[in-house]
Amino acid sequence: MSFSQRHPYLFWQLVGWGLTLVDFAFLVVAALNDFGEWSYPIIVFTFIAALFAIIGSPFFIYWSRRSRLPQTSSETESRVIRNDITSILMLRKKTYATMVCIAMVALVIGLAYVTYMLGEYGHILLGFVSMVFMIVIPFIACERYLAFVRKRFLVVKDAAQFVRMRDAYYLSDLRSTRMPILPLPNEPSDAMLDFLYNWLRRYLMSSQLTLISVTRADLRRVGIVLVDNSETEDGLEPNGPLIAIPEHQLDLSGANRAQFDKECKALGAFDLPTQSQTAGICI
Repeated sequence: MSFSQRHPYLFWQLVGWGLTLVDFAFLVVAALNDFGEWSYPIIVFTFIAALFAIIGSPFFIYWSRRSRLPQTSSETESRVIRNDITSILMLRKKTYATMVCIAMVALVIGLAYVTYMLGEYGHILLGFVSMVFMIVIPFIACERYLAFVRKRFLVVKDAAQFVRMRDAYYLSDLRSTRMPILPLPNEPSDAMLDFLYNWLRRYLMSSQLTLISVTRADLRRVGIVLVDNSETEDGLEPNGPLIAIPEHQLDLSGANRAQFDKECKALGAFDLPTQSQTAGICI
Protein backbone atom coordinates (compact mmCIF):
# COMPACT_ATOMS: atom_id res chain seq x y z
CA MET A 1 0.00 0.00 0.00
CA SER A 2 1.44 3.36 -1.03
CA PHE A 3 1.92 6.37 1.24
CA SER A 4 -1.00 8.21 -0.41
CA GLN A 5 -3.31 5.28 0.37
CA ARG A 6 -2.16 4.94 3.98
CA HIS A 7 -2.22 8.67 4.76
CA PRO A 8 -4.41 10.41 2.13
CA TYR A 9 -5.01 13.57 4.21
CA LEU A 10 -1.32 14.09 4.92
CA PHE A 11 -0.36 13.31 1.32
CA TRP A 12 -2.62 15.99 -0.18
CA GLN A 13 -1.66 18.52 2.48
CA LEU A 14 2.00 18.00 1.54
CA VAL A 15 1.11 18.41 -2.13
CA GLY A 16 -0.85 21.58 -1.43
CA TRP A 17 1.76 23.22 0.74
CA GLY A 18 4.46 22.16 -1.71
CA LEU A 19 2.58 23.93 -4.51
CA THR A 20 2.18 26.97 -2.26
CA LEU A 21 5.93 27.06 -1.61
CA VAL A 22 6.71 26.74 -5.33
CA ASP A 23 4.17 29.46 -6.14
CA PHE A 24 5.64 31.81 -3.55
CA ALA A 25 9.18 31.20 -4.85
CA PHE A 26 8.03 31.92 -8.41
CA LEU A 27 6.27 35.08 -7.20
CA VAL A 28 9.48 36.36 -5.60
CA VAL A 29 11.57 35.53 -8.69
CA ALA A 30 8.97 37.14 -10.98
CA ALA A 31 8.89 40.32 -8.86
CA LEU A 32 12.69 40.64 -8.74
CA ASN A 33 13.18 39.97 -12.45
CA ASP A 34 10.10 41.81 -13.73
CA PHE A 35 8.72 38.86 -15.71
CA GLY A 36 5.71 40.89 -16.79
CA GLU A 37 1.98 40.17 -16.92
CA TRP A 38 2.40 36.69 -18.43
CA SER A 39 3.50 35.40 -15.01
CA TYR A 40 0.24 36.42 -13.29
CA PRO A 41 -1.89 33.51 -14.66
CA ILE A 42 0.79 31.02 -13.56
CA ILE A 43 0.83 32.46 -10.04
CA VAL A 44 -2.97 32.59 -9.77
CA PHE A 45 -3.70 29.11 -11.18
CA THR A 46 -0.94 27.49 -9.13
CA PHE A 47 -2.40 29.10 -6.01
CA ILE A 48 -5.88 27.82 -6.90
CA ALA A 49 -4.45 24.30 -7.43
CA ALA A 50 -2.83 24.52 -3.99
CA LEU A 51 -6.17 25.54 -2.48
CA PHE A 52 -7.80 22.53 -4.16
CA ALA A 53 -5.25 20.25 -2.50
CA ILE A 54 -5.28 21.92 0.94
CA ILE A 55 -8.96 22.80 1.33
CA GLY A 56 -10.76 20.56 -1.15
CA SER A 57 -9.02 17.25 -0.51
CA PRO A 58 -10.35 16.70 3.07
CA PHE A 59 -13.92 17.15 1.83
CA PHE A 60 -13.33 14.87 -1.16
CA ILE A 61 -11.73 12.13 0.95
CA TYR A 62 -14.48 12.40 3.60
CA TRP A 63 -17.35 12.12 1.10
CA SER A 64 -15.55 9.36 -0.81
CA ARG A 65 -15.31 7.31 2.37
CA ARG A 66 -18.94 8.00 3.19
CA SER A 67 -19.90 6.64 -0.22
CA ARG A 68 -18.29 3.27 0.52
CA LEU A 69 -20.86 0.57 -0.08
CA PRO A 70 -22.06 -1.24 3.05
CA GLN A 71 -21.27 -4.92 3.57
CA THR A 72 -18.13 -4.85 1.44
CA SER A 73 -15.19 -6.72 2.90
CA SER A 74 -12.47 -4.34 1.65
CA GLU A 75 -11.96 -0.86 0.25
CA THR A 76 -10.73 -2.42 -3.00
CA GLU A 77 -13.98 -4.35 -3.41
CA SER A 78 -16.00 -1.20 -2.74
CA ARG A 79 -13.99 0.71 -5.35
CA VAL A 80 -14.39 -2.10 -7.90
CA ILE A 81 -18.17 -2.15 -7.41
CA ARG A 82 -18.45 1.64 -7.72
CA ASN A 83 -16.36 1.66 -10.90
CA ASP A 84 -18.25 -1.28 -12.40
CA ILE A 85 -21.64 0.32 -11.75
CA THR A 86 -20.48 3.52 -13.45
CA SER A 87 -19.12 1.54 -16.43
CA ILE A 88 -22.36 -0.39 -16.91
CA LEU A 89 -24.57 2.68 -16.63
CA MET A 90 -22.41 4.52 -19.14
CA LEU A 91 -22.80 1.63 -21.58
CA ARG A 92 -26.55 1.69 -20.97
CA LYS A 93 -26.51 5.49 -21.38
CA LYS A 94 -28.27 6.13 -18.07
CA THR A 95 -25.76 8.30 -16.26
CA TYR A 96 -26.59 11.62 -17.93
CA ALA A 97 -22.86 12.31 -17.60
CA THR A 98 -22.85 15.08 -20.22
CA MET A 99 -25.56 17.07 -18.45
CA VAL A 100 -23.85 16.65 -15.09
CA CYS A 101 -20.48 17.77 -16.48
CA ILE A 102 -22.08 20.85 -18.04
CA ALA A 103 -23.80 21.66 -14.74
CA MET A 104 -20.52 21.25 -12.81
CA VAL A 105 -18.63 23.50 -15.24
CA ALA A 106 -21.39 26.11 -15.08
CA LEU A 107 -21.34 25.98 -11.27
CA VAL A 108 -17.56 26.47 -11.12
CA ILE A 109 -17.69 29.33 -13.63
CA GLY A 110 -20.53 30.99 -11.71
CA LEU A 111 -18.72 30.76 -8.38
CA ALA A 112 -15.48 31.95 -10.00
CA TYR A 113 -17.32 35.02 -11.33
CA VAL A 114 -18.83 35.71 -7.89
CA THR A 115 -15.35 35.39 -6.37
CA TYR A 116 -13.92 37.82 -8.92
CA MET A 117 -16.68 40.40 -8.39
CA LEU A 118 -16.35 40.22 -4.61
CA GLY A 119 -12.62 40.80 -4.89
CA GLU A 120 -13.15 43.61 -7.40
CA TYR A 121 -15.34 45.50 -4.92
CA GLY A 122 -12.96 44.93 -2.00
CA HIS A 123 -14.89 42.18 -0.14
CA ILE A 124 -11.79 40.09 0.49
CA LEU A 125 -13.22 37.85 3.21
CA LEU A 126 -16.41 37.08 1.28
CA GLY A 127 -14.33 36.51 -1.85
CA PHE A 128 -12.17 33.97 -0.02
CA VAL A 129 -15.29 32.19 1.28
CA SER A 130 -16.67 32.13 -2.26
CA MET A 131 -13.38 30.65 -3.50
CA VAL A 132 -13.61 27.91 -0.89
CA PHE A 133 -17.15 27.14 -2.06
CA MET A 134 -15.88 27.07 -5.65
CA ILE A 135 -13.41 24.36 -4.64
CA VAL A 136 -15.51 22.28 -2.24
CA ILE A 137 -19.04 22.30 -3.69
CA PRO A 138 -18.20 20.63 -7.05
CA PHE A 139 -16.43 17.79 -5.19
CA ILE A 140 -19.40 17.17 -2.92
CA ALA A 141 -21.97 17.55 -5.72
CA CYS A 142 -20.10 15.08 -7.94
CA GLU A 143 -19.76 12.51 -5.17
CA ARG A 144 -23.41 12.85 -4.17
CA TYR A 145 -24.47 12.42 -7.79
CA LEU A 146 -22.43 9.22 -8.15
CA ALA A 147 -23.92 7.91 -4.89
CA PHE A 148 -27.41 8.65 -6.26
CA VAL A 149 -26.61 6.82 -9.50
CA ARG A 150 -25.36 3.78 -7.60
CA LYS A 151 -28.47 3.76 -5.43
CA ARG A 152 -30.70 3.78 -8.52
CA PHE A 153 -28.71 0.92 -10.02
CA LEU A 154 -29.12 -1.33 -6.96
CA VAL A 155 -32.90 -1.60 -7.36
CA VAL A 156 -33.25 -5.02 -5.72
CA LYS A 157 -32.26 -4.70 -2.07
CA ASP A 158 -30.56 -7.61 -0.31
CA ALA A 159 -30.26 -9.37 -3.66
CA ALA A 160 -27.62 -11.75 -2.29
CA GLN A 161 -30.46 -13.98 -1.06
CA PHE A 162 -31.39 -14.66 -4.69
CA VAL A 163 -27.86 -15.73 -5.65
CA ARG A 164 -26.78 -19.35 -5.37
CA MET A 165 -23.04 -20.03 -5.28
CA ARG A 166 -21.76 -23.37 -6.53
CA ASP A 167 -18.28 -24.81 -6.22
CA ALA A 168 -19.12 -28.32 -7.43
CA TYR A 169 -19.37 -28.76 -11.22
CA TYR A 170 -17.93 -30.69 -14.12
CA LEU A 171 -14.64 -29.14 -15.22
CA SER A 172 -15.46 -30.05 -18.83
CA ASP A 173 -18.38 -27.59 -18.66
CA LEU A 174 -15.91 -24.70 -18.49
CA ARG A 175 -14.77 -25.42 -22.05
CA SER A 176 -17.96 -26.88 -23.55
CA THR A 177 -20.44 -24.15 -22.50
CA ARG A 178 -20.14 -20.38 -22.56
CA MET A 179 -19.39 -19.03 -19.12
CA PRO A 180 -17.88 -15.55 -18.86
CA ILE A 181 -15.39 -15.54 -16.00
CA LEU A 182 -15.09 -12.44 -13.86
CA PRO A 183 -12.01 -11.78 -11.67
CA LEU A 184 -12.85 -10.47 -8.21
CA PRO A 185 -10.68 -8.61 -5.66
CA ASN A 186 -11.57 -11.07 -2.88
CA GLU A 187 -14.15 -13.67 -1.94
CA PRO A 188 -17.51 -12.11 -2.87
CA SER A 189 -19.29 -10.34 -0.04
CA ASP A 190 -23.03 -9.69 0.11
CA ALA A 191 -22.43 -6.30 -1.51
CA MET A 192 -20.67 -7.92 -4.48
CA LEU A 193 -23.48 -10.46 -4.87
CA ASP A 194 -26.01 -7.60 -4.71
CA PHE A 195 -24.14 -5.87 -7.52
CA LEU A 196 -23.88 -9.00 -9.68
CA TYR A 197 -27.57 -9.76 -9.31
CA ASN A 198 -28.66 -6.21 -10.13
CA TRP A 199 -26.32 -6.17 -13.13
CA LEU A 200 -27.58 -9.47 -14.55
CA ARG A 201 -31.22 -8.87 -13.56
CA ARG A 202 -31.80 -7.32 -16.99
CA TYR A 203 -30.98 -10.65 -18.67
CA LEU A 204 -32.26 -13.20 -16.14
CA MET A 205 -35.06 -15.52 -17.23
CA SER A 206 -36.01 -16.29 -13.59
CA SER A 207 -35.71 -14.63 -10.20
CA GLN A 208 -32.71 -16.75 -9.18
CA LEU A 209 -29.08 -16.36 -10.23
CA THR A 210 -26.53 -19.17 -10.11
CA LEU A 211 -22.81 -18.38 -10.06
CA ILE A 212 -19.89 -20.81 -10.03
CA SER A 213 -16.78 -20.27 -7.92
CA VAL A 214 -13.72 -21.13 -10.03
CA THR A 215 -10.07 -21.35 -9.05
CA ARG A 216 -6.99 -20.95 -11.22
CA ALA A 217 -6.15 -24.57 -10.41
CA ASP A 218 -9.46 -25.62 -12.00
CA LEU A 219 -8.57 -23.70 -15.14
CA ARG A 220 -5.14 -25.31 -15.33
CA ARG A 221 -6.79 -28.74 -15.18
CA VAL A 222 -8.70 -27.92 -18.38
CA GLY A 223 -5.65 -26.46 -20.09
CA ILE A 224 -6.13 -22.76 -19.34
CA VAL A 225 -3.25 -20.61 -18.10
CA LEU A 226 -4.03 -17.05 -17.00
CA VAL A 227 -1.41 -14.42 -17.65
CA ASP A 228 -2.00 -11.66 -15.10
CA ASN A 229 -1.44 -8.03 -16.01
CA SER A 230 0.13 -6.37 -12.95
CA GLU A 231 -0.94 -2.91 -14.13
CA THR A 232 -4.61 -3.39 -13.36
CA GLU A 233 -6.45 -0.18 -12.60
CA ASP A 234 -8.52 -1.60 -9.76
CA GLY A 235 -5.62 -3.29 -8.01
CA LEU A 236 -6.94 -6.86 -8.26
CA GLU A 237 -4.84 -9.55 -6.62
CA PRO A 238 -2.95 -11.79 -9.08
CA ASN A 239 -4.39 -14.90 -7.37
CA GLY A 240 -7.79 -13.46 -6.57
CA PRO A 241 -11.00 -15.53 -6.85
CA LEU A 242 -12.90 -16.03 -10.10
CA ILE A 243 -16.64 -16.22 -10.71
CA ALA A 244 -18.16 -18.02 -13.73
CA ILE A 245 -21.55 -16.87 -15.03
CA PRO A 246 -23.46 -19.71 -16.78
CA GLU A 247 -25.21 -18.18 -19.78
CA HIS A 248 -28.01 -20.76 -19.98
CA GLN A 249 -29.92 -18.77 -17.32
CA LEU A 250 -29.72 -15.53 -19.31
CA ASP A 251 -31.83 -14.27 -22.20
CA LEU A 252 -29.16 -13.18 -24.69
CA SER A 253 -31.30 -13.10 -27.79
CA GLY A 254 -31.29 -10.18 -30.21
CA ALA A 255 -29.52 -7.03 -29.04
CA ASN A 256 -28.99 -8.48 -25.55
CA ARG A 257 -25.99 -10.51 -26.75
CA ALA A 258 -24.02 -7.50 -28.01
CA GLN A 259 -24.90 -5.45 -24.93
CA PHE A 260 -23.95 -8.25 -22.54
CA ASP A 261 -20.61 -8.80 -24.30
CA LYS A 262 -19.83 -5.07 -24.04
CA GLU A 263 -20.62 -5.05 -20.33
CA CYS A 264 -18.53 -8.18 -19.70
CA LYS A 265 -15.59 -6.56 -21.48
CA ALA A 266 -16.00 -3.35 -19.46
CA LEU A 267 -15.96 -5.34 -16.20
CA GLY A 268 -12.92 -7.41 -17.21
CA ALA A 269 -14.83 -10.68 -17.69
CA PHE A 270 -13.48 -13.05 -20.34
CA ASP A 271 -14.63 -16.18 -22.18
CA LEU A 272 -12.61 -19.36 -22.12
CA PRO A 273 -11.24 -20.52 -25.48
CA THR A 274 -12.46 -23.74 -27.04
CA GLN A 275 -10.25 -26.80 -27.24
CA SER A 276 -8.95 -25.78 -30.67
CA GLN A 277 -7.95 -22.27 -29.56
CA THR A 278 -4.93 -21.06 -27.63
CA ALA A 279 -4.95 -21.76 -23.90
CA GLY A 280 -3.28 -18.54 -22.78
CA ILE A 281 -5.46 -15.67 -21.57
CA CYS A 282 -4.21 -12.26 -20.45
CA ILE A 283 -6.38 -10.54 -17.83
